[in-house]
Amino acid sequence: MSFSSTTLDARRAVITGMGVVSPLGVGKAAFWRGLQSQRSLARELTLFDTREFKAKHATWIEGWQPREWIAPHRLKRMDRFAQFTCVAGHLAVQDAGLALSPEMPNPRAGISLGSALGGYAYAESQHTAYLERGLKGLHPALGVQGFGGSAQGNLAIEFGLQGPGTTNANTCAAGNAALGDALRLIQYGSADVVLAGAAETPLSPVVFAAFDNLNTMSRYGAYRPYHRDRDGFIMGEGAALFVVESLAHARQRGARIYAEIIGYGLTNDAYHMSSPEPSGRALQSAMRLALEDAGTNAEAIDYINAHASGTPANDPNELQHIAAVFGDHAKRIPISGVKPFLGHTLGAAGAL
Repeated sequence: MSFSSTTLDARRAVITGMGVVSPLGVGKAAFWRGLQSQRSLARELTLFDTREFKAKHATWIEGWQPREWIAPHRLKRMDRFAQFTCVAGHLAVQDAGLALSPEMPNPRAGISLGSALGGYAYAESQHTAYLERGLKGLHPALGVQGFGGSAQGNLAIEFGLQGPGTTNANTCAAGNAALGDALRLIQYGSADVVLAGAAETPLSPVVFAAFDNLNTMSRYGAYRPYHRDRDGFIMGEGAALFVVESLAHARQRGARIYAEIIGYGLTNDAYHMSSPEPSGRALQSAMRLALEDAGTNAEAIDYINAHASGTPANDPNELQHIAAVFGDHAKRIPISGVKPFLGHTLGAAGAL
């Protein structure tokens, strides 16, 4: 079977728009300036009482105002998780110069999202309201607000996206998996455009306590991946969405192209719920699968944005298995992570 160049272009996935909601700022320009400042935004958590906790620091967005992008009647039915997603979506679509609207539903435009917790924090706050005031304390729309797919549904409504829609809960890898799934949707010809990325709003007492009990968060408020004195991560919130479209579709409308997604690998450790598997077989396999999928080799890679969680167990494990895959070339590849500036945004981390 032979394929024309036009057919091949329809199976190549490119990024044409980016939207970011983060403690560093809202929008890609503010986000980039924040990264360039090389300043950590970690500070003592004041959103709830932390006296019982060993960890007491986080990063979050002060004075969140989504009304610039979302109509008031829509905001009433969205929790913070869905709001972050939709605002990041608006920014990405605007950045891409793409015409998507609920007035003109598009069956060739889809969604691929990720989030570890979805609306868990909002549901927790509603449970508190229920204990205090009973049924009258609950938001009338709670039934469609607190579940993991609520952001996907709201995003679809916001832009008339009638193509394929998925939301994965692959914990810290959710954003990466969302982009990988978007690549597959384009490669399989299931969509011409996919809004892909991840969002997380985890800052609630129970969520914070759960990770505090795991001893994975810094007690000293210093996020120091790969440092000898590292003692865990600092929790944060945020969202990042991308417009992923077929190269053919992007060229047809004269879109600016930031990058091409050319390879993706996904595996499971099948070992432990929070500790990395020592041999790294699955981790190494994911990297090799991504290289193979891209039709390239380790020597072609010139930068690695690492997980860099800052925990005593993860950091050496990650570097050990990067070295196993990249060999001597690993010594020449810059490796860094942005979590010290953002905080660890859990399911949104990969996308951010």
